[in-house]
Amino acid sequence: MTAMGFNVGDPVVYPAQGGGYVREIAEREVMGERNTYYVIELLRKPGTIMVPVEKAEALGLRAPLAGADQEALIAALGEARDLADGWPARQREIGRALSESDPLELARMLASLHRRHQQRPLSGTEHQQYRELVGILSEELALAAGGDLEAAEAILNEYLHALADEA
Repeated sequence: MTAMGFNVGDPVVYPAQGGGYVREIAEREVMGERNTYYVIELLRKPGTIMVPVEKAEALGLRAPLAGADQEALIAALGEARDLADGWPARQREIGRALSESDPLELARMLASLHRRHQQRPLSGTEHQQYRELVGILSEELALAAGGDLEAAEAILNEYLHALADEA
């Protein structure tokens, strides 16, 4: 990444869609306006997205966690907390974490859902959210380590199961 932004080939995380790699920096006309866009090939979902370069920071485009931040993400998996007992309140908590896209908070939420799943089955919606959290955090780890999504998901699951064994 340069001081001006990202380069072709750089790994990036775009909270609204997921992580991937900058495949192109292109000028396009969209809705009558000509702008420069990062064209991002997504890692977990098929396809590409375009993020305006001048709005990238405001839209949350960022580099994946690395080093100490990545270690903090793994540590956050050990910080499960009690979720609300009522389904609507629990859904608001999970939804808020997903919309805010803070990777450490997402890790805590995943750990909380994992612990809850150890105690009782998750609802269909909670199971979807659990899978989405696993996907988001696997992307984060994969992008920081060179892009192997399956290996990153396996590492994430190992940590979760180790935590469940300790409980």
